[in-house]
Amino acid sequence: MDTIHRITRGELYELVWSQPLKRLAQDLGISGNALAKICDRMLVPHPSRGYWSAQSGPRREVRPPLPPAPEDCGEDIQISSRRAASRRGLRRMSLEARREQIADAAADLVLEAGVGVVTMKAVARRAGISEALAYRYFSSVIELLAYVARREQEIMAAMQDAAMKPHTSYVDRAQASMVGFLDYVAQRRGLLQALLASGELRRTLSPEHRSRMASATQVSSSKLLQQSGVPVEVGGAGWRILRASATRAGKLLASGKLSRERAGVLASAIMDGARERLVSWPREPAAAAAGAPKGRKAPRRSSRARAADREPDPAAS
Repeated sequence: MDTIHRITRGELYELVWSQPLKRLAQDLGISGNALAKICDRMLVPHPSRGYWSAQSGPRREVRPPLPPAPEDCGEDIQISSRRAASRRGLRRMSLEARREQIADAAADLVLEAGVGVVTMKAVARRAGISEALAYRYFSSVIELLAYVARREQEIMAAMQDAAMKPHTSYVDRAQASMVGFLDYVAQRRGLLQALLASGELRRTLSPEHRSRMASATQVSSSKLLQQSGVPVEVGGAGWRILRASATRAGKLLASGKLSRERAGVLASAIMDGARERLVSWPREPAAAAAGAPKGRKAPRRSSRARAADREPDPAAS
């Protein structure tokens, strides 16, 4: 004879923390695995395996609070000893919408508690879906975090492009790009910076990051050469220095150590210096012997070394 038990999520939550899951499942007429799946589906936290054998030990598992019910479920649960065709109504979403829902849940967790707390179970609970469903879209936490990071990079690039659009000169575009970057950090609450606190994620994204930076360096140095006659080597080095400055300002802004207003002032000061030093880069450097001690003849140098003197090290300017 089929037995039907009607309980609330709160009642089930108290039951699973008062006795072993297998024993409770037997009382309900189902298997322990089936009861664990019901708990996961209804977002009811339950002890992990080994909890009852070690509950008197010093490392007893902390009982988490009961989260809100999934968006497509209520508080009431019906448990039958006969397998039902469906225990909950499925809310169908497109594949892309579900993927974005999971990514949004991961982003919220990163902003609230840091990248270290993100697990597939925690993300699924936040999204109101089962852990198994989350794994259908992302095979691992790193794959999920990489998806979120790439999405953030696209948002950042779009904001920088919008800021640069009205400008044509290299320095003005570079300054607008920095403004767009700082606006991104402020509006997105430093999400990308928080994500990149994960060393494993940085290693995952490293190849595409290096490729993107090499391309950006080439484009920037070429434009500076065309517009102001600055040597490619100098322009490339200058771009990297400016980018490093912007990255540092973004980290300070994301951590709350620097306000958006102060970050903007810093960006302007950096770019004003870049305008003065890069755009007016000397075409013919001063004679090398000018700084040599008097009375001492400078040694003869090769043609290659003399050519190198025509392009001073930007870090020394």
